[in-house]
Amino acid sequence: MLLTALVVIVLAAYIIESILDNLNLSTARNPLDPKIAHLYDAKERERSISYSAEKTRFGFISSTISTLILVFALSYGWFASLDNWARGIVDNQILVSLLFIASLSVISYLLGLPFTLYSTFKIEAKYGFNKTTPKVFFTDTIKGAALATLIGGSLLSAVLWLYQELGSNFWILAWALLAVFSLLMFMFGTTLILPLFNKLEPIKDGPLKQGIEKYCASQGYNLGRLFVMDGSKRSSKANAFFSGLGSSKTIVLFDTLIEKLTTTEIIAVLAHEIGHYKKKHTLSMFIFSNIQTFATFALLGFLLGYPELSTALGASQSSFHLSALTFFILFTPLSIFLGLINNTWSRHNEYESDTFAKQTYKVEPMRSALSKISTDSLANLSPHPAYVAFNYTHPTLLQRLKNLE
Repeated sequence: MLLTALVVIVLAAYIIESILDNLNLSTARNPLDPKIAHLYDAKERERSISYSAEKTRFGFISSTISTLILVFALSYGWFASLDNWARGIVDNQILVSLLFIASLSVISYLLGLPFTLYSTFKIEAKYGFNKTTPKVFFTDTIKGAALATLIGGSLLSAVLWLYQELGSNFWILAWALLAVFSLLMFMFGTTLILPLFNKLEPIKDGPLKQGIEKYCASQGYNLGRLFVMDGSKRSSKANAFFSGLGSSKTIVLFDTLIEKLTTTEIIAVLAHEIGHYKKKHTLSMFIFSNIQTFATFALLGFLLGYPELSTALGASQSSFHLSALTFFILFTPLSIFLGLINNTWSRHNEYESDTFAKQTYKVEPMRSALSKISTDSLANLSPHPAYVAFNYTHPTLLQRLKNLE
């Protein structure tokens, strides 16, 4: 019965995702609002539609294959077989779980690798976005695997040890451990982890730096750490982001952003990022995320006491890793609902930060910056509202421009 429920949940999630993708494709050629209709000429509009359609169709193939593999794995006891294999190699329960999870991660990565390669070196390259070389891709993979092994393996080992020592009550300390780690990463990850993959440099002296310093002074904002990142190393798309709290606050501007926008447009984008800090968006989202994680761990701790979570996958004995795997599949419907809430809140925060930039700087550079960033990345200017609700952390370009009015 539980196995059937797992399969139904996996298939239902796949169907919902497919429906949303098809709805989004169905509105791609809708007439554009006059406020944004001029942003694409006929040729660029067609490229934008083609880009979105190609990504969506390829994503459909990828998700179909991954869903079928997962359904077969559930139905034919492949997870139990992997568990038996791990038990045949090591005896210690913590090592069994570590070996199972590591093996499953490697298998999952290898199955997804052809799709990642095609998306990066075929689709993104076709539309002029990909700047990743095979060498960069390879070194990123090695570095990512090393970090996952070192950091992820250490955290997972600590969680497994707590479970072994405390049983179903492990979740309180496990959550506290992950909360502290996430806080450290939130505050210092940009300066500790990101430099392993990208070069961060202080912004150079000149009109842009002077304009930024003048704006920050007008807002009583201690500029702290402002970096330019070599985003062009992997993609031609422009971006910027804010991270950290208090003295660790950091703003990162992609070099592609500086290349493609004017000085006033860049300052407007920076004003938007500072708006997130001034409105305490980063802090509130961090707190809310940890509240969700707390509730998830509490539910996990409660359900791990039921051996049916492991036996549903075909195992003869209960284990942390199999029960946790079953739990997170069962958690999928709630995860979708929470994603809907998080995205709604995130879009609200983006509106507030746009308004902050408008009120504290200038509205026209903000409008033109948003338009340039969207069209430069061949964004779909007529997405379906349902797709936006479930998948967009930012409002659509049209919604943001109307908000600025």
